[in-house]
Amino acid sequence: MTYYVRAPGTCGEFLQGSIDGQSFLVTCPINRYSYALSNVVHPFSQTYCALQPKSAQARKLVKQLVNSKKNTSICPPVYVRSDIIQGKGMASSSADISVTAMATALAMDYELSFKELEQICLSVEPTDASFYQGVTQFDYIKGTISQPLGMCPPLKILVFDEGGSIDTVSFNKQVDLQNKILEKESIIRESLELFKHGLITHDIKLIGQAATLSAFGNQRILYKPNLYDFHDIGNYYNSVGTIIAHSGTIMGLLFPVDYGRIDDCKNEIIRKLPQLSYVDTVETTNEGLTYIKR
Repeated sequence: MTYYVRAPGTCGEFLQGSIDGQSFLVTCPINRYSYALSNVVHPFSQTYCALQPKSAQARKLVKQLVNSKKNTSICPPVYVRSDIIQGKGMASSSADISVTAMATALAMDYELSFKELEQICLSVEPTDASFYQGVTQFDYIKGTISQPLGMCPPLKILVFDEGGSIDTVSFNKQVDLQNKILEKESIIRESLELFKHGLITHDIKLIGQAATLSAFGNQRILYKPNLYDFHDIGNYYNSVGTIIAHSGTIMGLLFPVDYGRIDDCKNEIIRKLPQLSYVDTVETTNEGLTYIKR
């Protein structure tokens, strides 16, 4: 029996910070994915195999969990492929880890609950929660908050990269990081209220305002030198807001899905900010982790 598992990556986060000392992020899942297949020896060219050490660690944790519940040592092979760019803040590792974990468990005839999946992911590294359906407010370090906020209205996102890469684990070990996060709590509180209201009313302008607030508030934590110029170009082309990877290198402009001048905006950014690299144009998704049996 073969299981095919898919989980989305993200375009950074709609917002990230803390309230009353409790750290969290709000997910921005997009239609770019990691995929895992169980019981298949070589489903893809090795060029696309993304079974990195973090995924291998997740597989080991799943085997231990299932063995403790079922006392079985049978664990068929799992291979992983991803079309999410790594090291940029698009939840590539989180997606790889979650599909590896679920595919491994299913191959051992055990379906992980999302709480179990959450804990396995967090045992490997601070994680996004794009495996949940819709948009989630999530404690990316300890998992103490895992609050569904609702379904995200459709948005198109024009994504650019400032360059380089950031290791999530090292980033979250910075000595003064928590103090910097605490300093922007008032901004995050306002951003979260705007965002929740935007979800309830399906108002993408409020969602965009919330994302922009959080992006600007993150400048003291991880400075993006091109953020303000990038945002200004987006404003000129009627973007509803700017989103970033709070611990990564990407930035995105949020647009209605039927907006007709995204390519014009992209070309203007390429002309005026040649130091940025165009990454992709993506859309939000609400599907979370899915799997089928074949």
